[in-house]
Amino acid sequence: MKVIQYGISSFSDVSENNAYYVDKTMFVPEVEQKKYNFLLRPRRFGKSMFISMLSLYYDIKPHKSFETLFGGTWILSNPTAEKGKYLTLYLDFSMVSQDTDSIQDAFNSYCNREIDFFLGKYKDFIPEHIVTLTNQKNHASEKLQIIAKGLHESAQKFYIFIDEYDNFTNTLLADDIGFGQHKCVPTDRSYETYQQITRQVGFFKNFFRNLKGLTGGQNPVLSRLFMTGVSPITMDDVSSGFNIGSNISLLPKFNDVLGFTEKDVHEILDYYISKGEYTFDKEEALKLLKKYYDHYRFASDSSESIYNTNGVLYLIRLTMNAKQTPHYLIDSNLRIAYEKLKSLVLQDRTLNGNFDILTNIINTGGVYTNITDSFPFDMIKEPRNYISLLYFLGLLTFSSEPDMMKQHLKIPNETIKNLVYGYIEECIKGAFKFNMNIDTLGDHIKDMALSGVFKPAFEFIEKDIKKLTSIRDFKYAESNIKALYLMYLHVYETYVVETEKEMNHGYADIVLIPFYQKFPQIKYAYLIEFKYIPPKIKKKDIQPHLDKKIEEATCQLNKYSEDDIARKFFGLPPYGNVSLKKIVVVFHGWKLVWCEESSEFGIKN
Repeated sequence: MKVIQYGISSFSDVSENNAYYVDKTMFVPEVEQKKYNFLLRPRRFGKSMFISMLSLYYDIKPHKSFETLFGGTWILSNPTAEKGKYLTLYLDFSMVSQDTDSIQDAFNSYCNREIDFFLGKYKDFIPEHIVTLTNQKNHASEKLQIIAKGLHESAQKFYIFIDEYDNFTNTLLADDIGFGQHKCVPTDRSYETYQQITRQVGFFKNFFRNLKGLTGGQNPVLSRLFMTGVSPITMDDVSSGFNIGSNISLLPKFNDVLGFTEKDVHEILDYYISKGEYTFDKEEALKLLKKYYDHYRFASDSSESIYNTNGVLYLIRLTMNAKQTPHYLIDSNLRIAYEKLKSLVLQDRTLNGNFDILTNIINTGGVYTNITDSFPFDMIKEPRNYISLLYFLGLLTFSSEPDMMKQHLKIPNETIKNLVYGYIEECIKGAFKFNMNIDTLGDHIKDMALSGVFKPAFEFIEKDIKKLTSIRDFKYAESNIKALYLMYLHVYETYVVETEKEMNHGYADIVLIPFYQKFPQIKYAYLIEFKYIPPKIKKKDIQPHLDKKIEEATCQLNKYSEDDIARKFFGLPPYGNVSLKKIVVVFHGWKLVWCEESSEFGIKN
């Protein structure tokens, strides 16, 4: 039986480990349409596996036979004329030491080791004098120039693959913009180092300048180039944009070049079921996989959504012989990437305008904008670039909702929603020295689920937020209040928390849908309408405003609850035995002044 591919990123290891491989070789002809390709995807989508496959496919001297490496794949029966025609140099920049003090030496040493391996591997194809000249140079970019020109003169084809091109520069930026666990303000040192290596005469910029030079002219020295990364920031800085080649990241035909399609996920499950190894209910598994790892789109007009590669493999492995829904459904390897963005919304313990963008995304589930596919680090905090960065990191993705002027980006799934809430919490902690009391919160959420007692939870949240002594200095905004309450309600996975959910020709503020797969004992679902009275209205004058807000909210809740589709996903009779609580919540500024079921009327003391 084939082993699950989780943790395997080298294509040669697929055959060596008898791993299950989701075939992506049918994209080889598409890649060949352009000579110099650049592909961006979020972490854990299979970039390394794909580029590893390409490097072995084009290698003139692979370490195994083509049939052994590509057995069972599409390309085995449909090879292109370019198969096995190249001397390939594979560089993985995630292997470069990330010590700021020695990063130039580390980069040069790594590249030199790979070049030396290249020279040894292809000694029968490289003129001896080229090897001698190369060994006389100390800098990797100079060595590449000599090798490329020598191969060009000897009519050999040269293909360079660069995986994680932005890995170690992103680490420098992480140090600068607060990506570390304890930082919340920029440090000048790392950013200065980043500028030194990517601007002017920096060694990294010089490396790409020389690389770009090898791709120029009618008969270029470098025949082909393929690079992968996460964000476009470093490429913009080192090459003045993407003119080093073709950025295929947003093209519809490459939407599913990485990740898994719906068909792929079904086939993986069916394979392990047929072997008698997968005993967890398939339909339940598909619901979990879709809920936690589906709904990515990497082209605005693509009709098919994509699953995260590692997430699917993680969850299938986790549920392989499970008798009930496992507790930890989010792959911890995905959590790491999203703790890196604090200072883009937080500087000197002050939240900037990007925090409002973030809370608006959480409150509405998305944002309308147009993706910027190239921007330097200096401009990363500009709102449109900030949103674009969230897209490239995988926190946002294209939705299927059409818009004439702008693209609609949304949070793709529960895993990312969980990470975004964690991001908001980290920003709040950084701004207000705040720690959430999650144990007590858990008791209140449990009471909501099992007993239908909801008011103590909201009063607890209000009291906990009041601990933020500087909250009065924080800009009052309806979106910020709602985002804070959503952050609390989402801490536990008791409920699927949705906002602005379409129900009966309207949009409900907050919907708490019981997570039945994990907690079948839940007895209550919630439909919550948030209303706000501006703080400029004095306390003694709020009663008529409060009455009006309660009436509006009650009408909306009654309308939403009449939706038969809503009754089904809540699990209300006749579809289930859950009871629905319709709650009106009203704020006067930051103060909670009303929290009752919609049928009740009065004012909170």
